[in-house]
Amino acid sequence: MQGIGDFAEKLINEQVGNIKEGKELPPGAPSNGLAPAGKDISKVKVPDSFMKEVLGESFHPQDTPTTNSIPELVWSDSEEPEAPAQNPQVITEETVKQLVPLLEEVRDLLKEMTSTGSIGVNMAGPQKDSNSWDNIEKKYGYLTAKPSTLPGNTRKQILKKSIRDKLKRK
Repeated sequence: MQGIGDFAEKLINEQVGNIKEGKELPPGAPSNGLAPAGKDISKVKVPDSFMKEVLGESFHPQDTPTTNSIPELVWSDSEEPEAPAQNPQVITEETVKQLVPLLEEVRDLLKEMTSTGSIGVNMAGPQKDSNSWDNIEKKYGYLTAKPSTLPGNTRKQILKKSIRDKLKRK
């Protein structure tokens, strides 16, 4: 049996070999499971032409310095008041008498269409299946269900038979 020093040396050599092969991080590295950070790219300047090429229309160059104040909104008061485009027409009693029956007819039509299901998601209406499920299952090779071939059709008869069979065995 070898000593504790040989065992420790073997462990250290294994760890150094794993570090060289990339299987293990060095002991001084952060053990958060992430790869080492690599190069510092925080001070790299990216040209605006490259940013525009990569980002397309969503790129807006940040050449203008930031401001600490909020821009003031300026309202321009026009001295000329807006003139109405047309003179409003007065609705006469005759036009109201013509419009009211039309509106009632439209309301009744909409009520009927919504209550009978004419207006809905499926505008094509119900469809009849051309193939039955049995034919579809046969096409894919499924077997159809057959009636039970047990000696009795009821649970009571099946229970009686199982009791008889148990008694025969004893």
